[in-house]
This record gives sequence, structure tokens and C-alpha cells, in this order.
Amino acid sequence: RARGLPLYSLETFTPLGEFDVIGFSMQYELCYTNFLNMLELAGVPQLTAQRSAGDPVIIGGGSITLAMEPVTPFFDAILVGDAEDVLFRVMDIIKDWRRSGRARQELHHALATVPGMYVPSLYNVLYNEDGTVAQIENIDPAPANIPKTTVFDMENAPFPTTPVIPSVEVIHDRINIEIMRGCPNQCRFCQAVQHYRPLKMRSINKILELAEATYAQTGYDEISLTSLSTADYPGIFELLEAIADRFGHRRVNVSLPSLRVGPELRRLPGLTSTVRKAGLTMAPEVATDRLRAVIRKPIKNEDLMAGCAAAFEVGYRLVKMYFLIGAPTERDEDLKGIVDIIDEASLLRKRSHGKRAQINASISSHIPKPHTPFQWEAMDDRETLRSKQRYIRSFRTSGFLRLKFHDVDVSYLESVFSRGDRRLHTALLKAREMGLRMDAWHECFDMRQWDEVFEDTGFDPDWYALRARPTDEVLPWDMIGLKIPSAHLAKEQSRAHAVV
Repeated sequence: RARGLPLYSLETFTPLGEFDVIGFSMQYELCYTNFLNMLELAGVPQLTAQRSAGDPVIIGGGSITLAMEPVTPFFDAILVGDAEDVLFRVMDIIKDWRRSGRARQELHHALATVPGMYVPSLYNVLYNEDGTVAQIENIDPAPANIPKTTVFDMENAPFPTTPVIPSVEVIHDRINIEIMRGCPNQCRFCQAVQHYRPLKMRSINKILELAEATYAQTGYDEISLTSLSTADYPGIFELLEAIADRFGHRRVNVSLPSLRVGPELRRLPGLTSTVRKAGLTMAPEVATDRLRAVIRKPIKNEDLMAGCAAAFEVGYRLVKMYFLIGAPTERDEDLKGIVDIIDEASLLRKRSHGKRAQINASISSHIPKPHTPFQWEAMDDRETLRSKQRYIRSFRTSGFLRLKFHDVDVSYLESVFSRGDRRLHTALLKAREMGLRMDAWHECFDMRQWDEVFEDTGFDPDWYALRARPTDEVLPWDMIGLKIPSAHLAKEQSRAHAVV
């Protein structure tokens, strides 16, 4: 920035502003300021309305495209869902438009005809006096309800087997193979399952083929089998055995992401020839059967403990568990139950090995995400969440139990932009004016500055983050038309509250 150097591409050092298309994979709301920072460094006008025909076309995709209204004024188009089957058609439309020399609005009209393409400039949002959305008007040819795209042939979908090899240490320094997209579970708090449904998967032979090709290009010594619920992949044990046969003699490990708790969990740790024993990660989410019924997380504590015991038997000393607090209808016993569970799991190893296991509990705050049955719920305010964190800490009695709480302010800001409308784009512009960026990094995050942003721009962040919505309110993301209607989500919300 100081030298006026533009952001450029890694391979050819081409300034970003000279590209025809710039695509952003949007994965997390607290990266919105990074997205704007990259446009600044590229010399690309941030607002779509300010771009000329010669500027790059800015396209968004990724797991949060079901609801990213606060950044929609910055995108020419946003692809909702899977990209593989429609991306080439999108590129052909952009090429034809570039050659024609027509106005940018002509491009927007053409892109709106592609299934799954959300063109924000073709939607007018009207508001009531109380600030809620009154109506969302679509401009022809944009559809009133944008269908989410789905790739059904995962087996033959394009897959990058020649990733860029970083010259610095990175966290995900490994081969990543997506073995399955979607999740057979329908947890009521989970937005990702709505984005990636329906369930589709790659065959074992295809996974091995992709692993071999990527290994030949990278030489990585670890393969991560990724999906929302890897343990639910049909034939997961056969897959792990096949990878062991193919890569074991090359000293290539297999890592599994957070595992769903179920009867099969007790078998997975025993695959010691392929699975790294640094630690096992599971996601119980909540600690009591009642609250599990509320969030519709079909797991049993006996399976959780059986999985931990199996891990300790084959040499694991560390287990990491993910929990959330602030779910609807939560009670004190649900909070205390978190410590009870990790304490019980830690003691399992003491009974078999004479020394406790270390259990790391990562505890985040529930955010009522769009397109879930909880999208109408109120979120716990920050002081309530901090009080719950203190309550949980009061029950920790052993140094082998480590509690790591997600920053409440970070969760709060995530909720603001997750549940917000497109008017919030002015707050994002103000944040960049103040130099805010890298908000997902704790050393850069500053809630005091964000409070100043909202005060200067006249927004009440509590109104966006914490407010309960009636089920008949028009929501800012209602133009995204999923196959699961809002009426079904509302019925699921009622079922959750009916749990006693």
C-alpha cells in the first residue's frame, strides 16, 4: 500500500485489476473486511455500481452464500450452491459480454438467467418504518426465488490435484480430499447442511486416484479425508484400509476431521496404521439427552465413551471435543454436563493406563443462522454468554481438562453480519476506512473499534445479532429459495421447543 503496488497473482505477477474475473470463496463473515481490503489493493472499485465495463467481474461463492447480504453491493454475482456444473457457462457469458462491449447491466441480466446465480443489483429491498424488510422486488430476468445449484456427479466433478505448495508454514499443510458433500444428519443449528445438501460422494477408487495424483504433485505426508461428517461415509473402514495398503509403506498418514459420535466410533481409533494418534476430535455439541433432542443431534454418551476408551487403548492421550452454548431452551444442567462428560472421558484412561487423558473442550456460542429452524431465535447477549462460560469454568477440577471458549465478541459480530441486511455494507466501508481487517485473527480483532463503526454509521448491532424474529417476518435472505420451505423450518422450530 505504501509503495502503490497492486495486489497481483502468484503465478504470473499479473495485477489483479487486469483480470477479467475475480472469484472469492466466502467462508466466514469476519473475513468481509479482508475481501474489501483485497479489492482496495487491487485498485478495483468496491461497489458494483461504481465499476465500469473495463473493471473485473467480481463473483462470490462458498459456504455462506445462503446469507451474505451485507456484502452483496460489492458483488456482480454470487453463486449459491455447487459451482462445478454451472461455472463454465458463467465464464462463457462473461467472455461474450467482454467481446460485445455492452454495458455492465447487460452482463447482470445475462448472469441472472443461470440457475443459482444471485445478481444483487436486480433485487430491490424495501423496508418498513421499524427497519424490518417489507418486500424484496426482483427485476426481470432475475427469479423471485434463486434455486441452489447442486452437482450430482461428484465422481467426475473437477478436482484440483496440483495445489500451490506454500513456501511458509501453514495450518492445512496436507492433501485434502473431499470424499463426500452434504451430511446425512439434519441438526437444527447447522447452516452448512442446508448449503451442501443433498448427500453425494466419491467412490473409494476415485478417492485413491485423486490421492495418488495429488501425492505425485506435492509429496505431502498426510491425507485429510474431508466432509461435514466423514465417519458417515459408506465404507469408511474399507477406505482407510485401502489407503493404508496404498500409502502405508510411503509413511503417509491419514487424518480425520471432527468425527460424529455413533456406534462406529469405537472402531475408528483402532486403525492405527493409518490414522495419526496425536489426538482424536469429536463433536458432541451438547452434553444432555434433552438438549440433543432440541438441536436434533442423534448421539449417545455411551458411544462417545466407547470411542474414547478405544482411542486410549491404541495409544491416544488427547481427545478434543467441540461444544456449543446458548442453544434454545438451554438449562444450567446442560452447561454443567459439559464438564461432567469431559471429566468422565479423562478418567477412562486412568482406569486402563493409570493416568488421566487430556481432554480439550472447545466451546463456541450458538448463532441462530439463516436457513435453519433456529433462524428466528434470539441469540444470547454477550453478558449472558460470559456468565455461562464462568459457570462452566467453576466445575473444572482437574488440570487434564482444558476449556477453550470462543470469544463472545467475535461470535456477536459474526451474528451481526450473518443475520444482517444489505444496508450494513456502509458499516463495512466505514470499517475499512478505519483500517479494520483480519478480524478473524484474535491479535487484530478490536470490538471497541467495531462499536465505533456502528455508532458512526447509525446501526444498532443488537437489533441484528440478538433480536428474535416472528416466523412471518420477511428475512433479508428470503430471495434464496431452498428446497426446504420456510414452513418446514418453522415446524422444526416448534418441535424443538416441544422437547421437555
